[in-house]
Amino acid sequence: MPTPTLSAPDLEHRQKAKKATGVAAFGTFIEYYDFSVYGYVAATLATVFFPSEDPLVSLLNTLLVFGSAFVVRPLGAVFFGRLGDRKGRRYSLIASISLMGAAATLTGILPGYAQIGVLAPILLVLFRMLQGFSTGGEIGGAAAYIREWAEPEKRSLYVSMIPSIAQLGKGLAAGLAALAATAMPAAAMADWGWRIPFLLALPLGILCLILRLKVEDSPEFTAIKDEDTITEKPFREVISKYPKALAKVTTISLVQNLGTYIGTVFVAVYFSEVLGFKKSEASTIVLLAVIFAAVLIPFAGQLGDRIGGRKVLLWSYLAYVVISIPSFALMNQHSFVLALLGLGLGIIPYALCQAGTYGSMLEFYPTQIRHTGVAFGHSVGAVIGGGAGPYFATWLIDQTGNTFVPAFVLLAAGLVGLLVVGLLVKPHHTPSEHLYR
Repeated sequence: MPTPTLSAPDLEHRQKAKKATGVAAFGTFIEYYDFSVYGYVAATLATVFFPSEDPLVSLLNTLLVFGSAFVVRPLGAVFFGRLGDRKGRRYSLIASISLMGAAATLTGILPGYAQIGVLAPILLVLFRMLQGFSTGGEIGGAAAYIREWAEPEKRSLYVSMIPSIAQLGKGLAAGLAALAATAMPAAAMADWGWRIPFLLALPLGILCLILRLKVEDSPEFTAIKDEDTITEKPFREVISKYPKALAKVTTISLVQNLGTYIGTVFVAVYFSEVLGFKKSEASTIVLLAVIFAAVLIPFAGQLGDRIGGRKVLLWSYLAYVVISIPSFALMNQHSFVLALLGLGLGIIPYALCQAGTYGSMLEFYPTQIRHTGVAFGHSVGAVIGGGAGPYFATWLIDQTGNTFVPAFVLLAAGLVGLLVVGLLVKPHHTPSEHLYR
């Protein structure tokens, strides 16, 4: 069947949509790179900022700081959501990437406990919270921006570029962590090697800022601006008029973030500190796994355009229930190859969940409050799934001695997802019902 010829305006719109998607996704790449670096060098940061005779205490303190970023994400979601819903998605995206780049760079030049004492971990917490504040706005803004540019029949695919490219950001973080751990002795890594991944945020952030300054705002936001139908208080409207939509988005996000931070960030610490792999091996395994995820997620996005985001979510949750224990059983064989195979197996439900989450949660809100609604719901889910997940898993492993704890957490998340999403009905107020049928 021949491909229909596009009119000049349609062709121009498609070109602008691809450019907007690329710029927004590149910013998310940098955000996730900056945000994930901390997790991949957590074991080193534990000795630099939280010296203790008990390594577990140091690691738990470091993971608490990791989790502190999630506590402020809802605040960032409200702030940047208001900016995006009132002034434009583009303004919000420019502001969020600027803050994230600054916070990561400041972390990279921060002296350790040995140099400035207790002020070091205090400032580490502050900079980490600024990163979380920024991330709270980035996801909702980038997702809304891409969704509002994309052709209706390709929205799930286009929006899936966000979690796909985010994997490459995490992959770069894991790769640099692996390279640093391999190329230098532990003393050098603790002294200055851990700073390199953080400092790379500066040139990356500047490049992204330049690109975001050159793109237009989304056509849907431009339309409500021209029609003068912009909401004065988007957060109040989300809470008062869309509480059910918010609950659904929050739950979907909770499961997604558990999969993200247990299955692709915490596992780096899990491999090195629990299973005894070398830090370079742990980072390499995670790097290869997230690259696999980056390739797989767009295919899951295409599937969402065909069968709907709800069905993709249901399949992902069922896969978590079935696959999680076999996946961690392979990881626990103390073999590099089997650990890689095990984590790769766990990436299958993860990829489906990422695409299903992003393809679904945007459809619960109208344009006027989409940025705020998605950003806030996603951030609240992230507080529990991402912020508490790694700390809770580490504590439970220490208390029980059971190295399958992360698998049980992911299995439970899948069951929760099946229960909640299985009872959901499609959204009724957007024209894109096919995405959530």
